[in-house]
Amino acid sequence: MERLKQLRAGLEAWLGRLSPRERVMVGAAAAAVLLFLGSLVAAGMGASVRARESHIADKTKVLDQVGKLAGGYRRVQLERAALEARLKGQPIQLMSHVSQVGSGLGVEVTDLRPTGAPVELDGVMEESVEVNLVRIDLGKLARLIQGLERGPGLVKVRRLRIATRTDDPKLVDATVVVATYQLKS
Repeated sequence: MERLKQLRAGLEAWLGRLSPRERVMVGAAAAAVLLFLGSLVAAGMGASVRARESHIADKTKVLDQVGKLAGGYRRVQLERAALEARLKGQPIQLMSHVSQVGSGLGVEVTDLRPTGAPVELDGVMEESVEVNLVRIDLGKLARLIQGLERGPGLVKVRRLRIATRTDDPKLVDATVVVATYQLKS
């Protein structure tokens, strides 16, 4: 503390020896130095604020992405639960189901052939049947496929082959492989 008092007294003595013109010049120089130091401090603080705002914006983007991913995860989990519920439902007699849906839509389904023994893959049993449809309108074929897949249980059209007819261009011949899936008990 004593040292500061000595420095202050020395500075006052030095300023007292200066002429009024020199005092104005020293004051202006001191003000310029203080203004320069103030601008450096302000620029440093501004850079710090911008860096923090950028960091906050980055964190906000990450949180938005996490929110979107969480929403997507919940949606996929609900779809998975619905699919598992359909897999755990009552077993479907596939040939009867195809015939009933076809007759309900006015499509004559007479050529049905199982494609082989049921296959197990990862605890899921798959049974499939091949359906040959001759001289069918594309609209009826589309309604038949939708009716098969929207029914009870899990029924999917695995393969569809369409051939045009030369005798009537409005009709087609179609071969459809329909499969049903069931969890293995």
